Amino acid sequence: MYFFILTLIFPLLYPVPQTTDGEKQVLQLVENFFIALEKQDTTAFKNIFLKDARNYAVRDVKDSVIVRSQPSSGFRFTAGQVLKERLRKKTTIAKIEGRIAMVWAPYDLWINDTFSHCGVDVFTLIKTSEGWRIASIAYTMEKTGC
Repeated sequence: MYFFILTLIFPLLYPVPQTTDGEKQVLQLVENFFIALEKQDTTAFKNIFLKDARNYAVRDVKDSVIVRSQPSSGFRFTAGQVLKERLRKKTTIAKIEGRIAMVWAPYDLWINDTFSHCGVDVFTLIKTSEGWRIASIAYTMEKTGC
């Protein structure tokens, strides 16, 4: 009896947040990024980013932090190398305020079906007249704790 009452009351006290249409749009853009990455679709990949977007890679090496920065337009696909980046969707978060959005996305990366590393991608997106575009990606690269 008590269990039945709790199952009725619990959702009222702790409602499950619903994904808004805007959040669905930015999450879909991030998903499109991973699809273009895996298919090595240069055109789709280029259209996802703002013209002057940047990528930042952050990695701990011994007692140092290595930060690598490059323009997103400088990214090149490697022939014969299939990159599969998979989000951990249960822990991915999207936040939007007006024309700015952020997606926090824990991920695993596989190269040619071999695990490479895991980490967190943080996408900053801006809504332009053409729709949402990625302004920057910052990501960690970790070999353990995945």
